[in-house]
Amino acid sequence: MLASTIVISLLATLSFASPVARQSSAPACAWNSVTDASNFTLLSVQKSDTSIQKQLVLGTNGQPNGLTAFLGTAESVTAPIVAENFVMANGGITGYGADDRVTAVSLAVADENGWLSFARPSPLLTPAPADAYCELFNTSPHGTEFPYTLAANGESEEFSLCQSSTSDEFVIIFNAVQASSPSAGYIWSSCQSVTVYMIFADQQ
Repeated sequence: MLASTIVISLLATLSFASPVARQSSAPACAWNSVTDASNFTLLSVQKSDTSIQKQLVLGTNGQPNGLTAFLGTAESVTAPIVAENFVMANGGITGYGADDRVTAVSLAVADENGWLSFARPSPLLTPAPADAYCELFNTSPHGTEFPYTLAANGESEEFSLCQSSTSDEFVIIFNAVQASSPSAGYIWSSCQSVTVYMIFADQQ
């Protein structure tokens, strides 16, 4: 009887320790956040000059046949553009191509020098998106042009737009750290602090 109890207890422990399908736990988002959002595009707005606004899309950082896509500016991304429309579910983001086909799913974001990277699914396998994101709603009584803000790992104030050190693309970096550049793959001197906004169809 004692042996059976030990075996059952061990099996229960192992089952709780088994990896789940999602790649990370839900981010610690603020009270005014949500983790589900349909049909949006992304826009970066420079904090020091809010007139500088760039549409964001998924590009390949100069590696068109690579298995990973990265969030960067539409004007700097070279063909192919992997995705420009997005859906968020349970904190995971899925990117869609021009034909409404799933072309990318979010990967976990590193807490330092984190690229906003996405896996490009194969014809046989589409992995579950990592739940690294949430949407914050601006509750300022003064209002704002763009009320919906993207957050990664629970933070919306840590985004920078930086030039890649391996291509001409300008990409979004989470919590850029000067000491790690250019080994982190971007040029520190090019970085500008930005806010990333979620733009929905009724705002366009």
